[in-house]
Amino acid sequence: MSHPTHPATTLHPAVRRQTIADALRRTAIRLPTKTGIVCGVTTWTYAEFDALVTRLAAGLASIGVAEGDKVAVLARNSHGFAALRFALARRGAVMVPINFMLKSEEVAYILRHAGARTLATDSGLAELAQAASKLDTQVQQFIWLPSEDPSEPVAGMHSFDTLSA
Repeated sequence: MSHPTHPATTLHPAVRRQTIADALRRTAIRLPTKTGIVCGVTTWTYAEFDALVTRLAAGLASIGVAEGDKVAVLARNSHGFAALRFALARRGAVMVPINFMLKSEEVAYILRHAGARTLATDSGLAELAQAASKLDTQVQQFIWLPSEDPSEPVAGMHSFDTLSA
């Protein structure tokens, strides 16, 4: 008795390789003016979000984040976190999310294990991120992410606003 082919196995290989950034691009083309992100006082349409993600991916490239690089993220959910997630996918880099409830030694273990050289964080977790990075990790640079509540960039970190300009 023959079995029907599962739909996922009949997809063209190029379709199976699509990233979440590609899904965002398709949504931005289909629904450009529809609200895509709402976080605190920040609201972006899908077209605005897609354009920002493209700029942020270029900004990541400008600071040396290459395809396949692991970028650790120690931050709370926010519009900045979401944009970074999609920009890393567009760049072909790998996001290494780190639970913000961990202690610096635990964060450092994850950073070492992943081999992350870039660590993105928000203002509220910057101290933890910096302390963890000093514990025998490969972290060479930081990216500051905006939070849901208004916050200021942290000195010595690449600013989300500058990278996405």
